[in-house]
Amino acid sequence: MPVTRNVAWDRRLESFKGRDTTQYVLTAASMARTCAARRGTLETGEPLSLLVNVTESTAPDGTSYVTFTDCVCHRRCSDPGLSVQHSQWAPNKLTPMAARMVLPRQSGDGQEHPVPVLAYTLVPVVAFRENDGDLTSALVSILLFHGFQLAMSPDFGDILEDAVETSASCSFAVTPQGLITLSIGDRTLFGEQLHQDEPNDALWLKAARGGHVLVISGDNLIITTNGLDIRHAAAQGTLVIGTVPVPVRPQAIDPLPR
Repeated sequence: MPVTRNVAWDRRLESFKGRDTTQYVLTAASMARTCAARRGTLETGEPLSLLVNVTESTAPDGTSYVTFTDCVCHRRCSDPGLSVQHSQWAPNKLTPMAARMVLPRQSGDGQEHPVPVLAYTLVPVVAFRENDGDLTSALVSILLFHGFQLAMSPDFGDILEDAVETSASCSFAVTPQGLITLSIGDRTLFGEQLHQDEPNDALWLKAARGGHVLVISGDNLIITTNGLDIRHAAAQGTLVIGTVPVPVRPQAIDPLPR
């Protein structure tokens, strides 16, 4: 069995991940905190095993999709492994995960302006293959096609500096009632009801009504109640960014007195 640093893995994984195998193994291990077999803490440098489940399916248009789920164990608890199963294409089984924040950005006049941020990903990671080619991330591919760009750095300052506006097919709606919706083309990727009486929601909504939302997305984003970690996504080349316009709703005009 091959071992990358301290992580053992099944050699068959290479037939799916190709040249990205090493980075995939290291990323999976670095994201794991507890042993999947016995729930013990994973300590730095101790021998680990990577277990991967691969689900293959075919969409109605003939595109082959591959979904990866993985877990990490102490090597004393489990050997590395890889299982492959075939199932019907079921995109509704993907789980969206998101986090919101507001980042400060300095403008040319030295003033700080709040930038609303939505971090968004899908779990598990889905890739597709066309004409027996290499696997390509489905989410990253869609976003790049619609004007997002790859981000090489996980530093929020760099992201604020580098992000550009996406294509006109992307939009971010914010209703007066606090419903936010991210759409690409005719597809809604994410929606959430915010509440104006919640301070964090109110701050985010006020910033979003300024005209743009910075969307940070891609595969391998770690979104938890403790925060957002995008270092693994940047390392694997699956981090994408873009500023999505928020249409300005016209203000109601009071009729002139008679």
